[in-house]
Amino acid sequence: MLQAYPEADAARIDIAAMEQVALLQEIIIACRKLRSEMNLSPAQRVPLIISSGIAAGDEDKLKALAPYISSLAKLSEVQIVAEQPEGDAAVAIVGPFRLMLKVEIDVAAERERLDKEIARLQNEINKTHAKLSNSSFVDRAPAAVVEQERKRMEEFSAALAQMETQRGKLGR
Repeated sequence: MLQAYPEADAARIDIAAMEQVALLQEIIIACRKLRSEMNLSPAQRVPLIISSGIAAGDEDKLKALAPYISSLAKLSEVQIVAEQPEGDAAVAIVGPFRLMLKVEIDVAAERERLDKEIARLQNEINKTHAKLSNSSFVDRAPAAVVEQERKRMEEFSAALAQMETQRGKLGR
């Protein structure tokens, strides 16, 4: 209890290692976001394709991170390629890298799911708009409640725009 608290030695800080861990974190977050957008279960292991005009140093960094990416993002494999394959898959961009989860989807089922979600969001937007258009509600409700409804409206609108973009990629 009488020992002095240890002090960090700035000479031993490895900037390259910190940058590598930051890149790993960004890639994992992007993969998880892609999984969420695609409505994939965390238990479902899918391959990840990472591409860019990969320089030799970048490819080595990614190869070193691949086992960690695979484990932390719950992927079946990590493929590092110079150019991404053609397709209408969801893509995330992390620094110079483009990430794509390689998932085969039933296009008709995905269209149906997105149509249902779009209809639900439009219904929520209509309800919230009706509340906010009602002057009696706006005048009588506490300001915090009115502000909460406005935030809900913004969130629903943003989600609707995202769903419509995804639906547009699937075509008719």
